[in-house]
Amino acid sequence: MLNNVDIKALAGAKEAITATPSAGIASYGVRLDWISGVRAEVTALPMNVGGEEIQRDFTWVVDEPPQLLGQSQGPTPQEYLMSGVGACIMVGFMVNATMRNIEVRFLNVTMKGSLDLAGFMNLREDAKVEMNGLVYEIEVDADASEMDLDEIRQAAVDFSPNAMTVARQVSVTGTVKQLQKQ
Repeated sequence: MLNNVDIKALAGAKEAITATPSAGIASYGVRLDWISGVRAEVTALPMNVGGEEIQRDFTWVVDEPPQLLGQSQGPTPQEYLMSGVGACIMVGFMVNATMRNIEVRFLNVTMKGSLDLAGFMNLREDAKVEMNGLVYEIEVDADASEMDLDEIRQAAVDFSPNAMTVARQVSVTGTVKQLQKQ
């Protein structure tokens, strides 16, 4: 173990995915159930990794502050988005540091972003709907050169599924299904 990461398991996963690419396919899902106003309860659906279903027994609440019509009973969707991107970068940083045999004593990732609510409310044609970018800062205490840490940072971002999903603007598609009145 290094950085509380199982080095043998990491090597085994890399070998398994290299030998059988389908072993590296991970599928995720969440269901949001509206509670009231702009608040919803989110439930993690079972995920699938390499054909193995993994139960995920987690729920959390998404809400807005009163200034945005909510009751502040949970983080905003943007805070969850930033936490997902930041956490994915953090995981990548720890895995890459561990693969380089670098012990990390302290690590935190701060994410920041902003948006123009006029875009969300469709008030002006020139107002962007999307956030104006995400900015991260990584603070780390490790016995490594600045160059090594920067290479680890770059790999953590470049191979972060969440960061690349946002950066590469993947499509968002869907449907609506009218429930039958009884």
